[in-house]
Amino acid sequence: MMDRPGDDIGVDALCHAIVDRYHASLDQSLSRIAGELGGLAHRTPSPALDSVHRAFLELAAQIRAHLAKEENLIFPAIEALAVAERTGGRHASLPFVTVLHPIRVLEGEHVRIEQAVEQLREVTRRVNEPDTETPGWRACMSNLATFAAELHEHLKTENEILFPRALDLERRVL
Repeated sequence: MMDRPGDDIGVDALCHAIVDRYHASLDQSLSRIAGELGGLAHRTPSPALDSVHRAFLELAAQIRAHLAKEENLIFPAIEALAVAERTGGRHASLPFVTVLHPIRVLEGEHVRIEQAVEQLREVTRRVNEPDTETPGWRACMSNLATFAAELHEHLKTENEILFPRALDLERRVL
């Protein structure tokens, strides 16, 4: 895993670093794992494999919607606040009065995403042993574990570094 972006860069650069470091990689992992699970479910018809595939597709949809909110709403707002601080001006018009509420919404989504990952782990544990004996299953589970770790690191970076810094920035600018 790569180093997590942090306090050594500006908050606007941190937004870009998060997109560059995590978002593209997570999107690629979502597509790859969905394809792997779909192939496994197709080759080895099994209600348990179908459940894993469905649970993953639901998680993938949740994550993609979440990433879109970050990239299209909150990150541009945070970047506008950073520009305002650097230039000494007022921040650009935002689609919300403060970044506090959207950040709290995203934090709530982070909790729900982590819960969905845990539910997916539970569903994968219920897969019968014959279905787990294939190299394809083992490779997919390895990819899923790597994905879950990267996702956790991404959410932690936002919760512990980006969001507190964005709220501090907003207090200084407003």
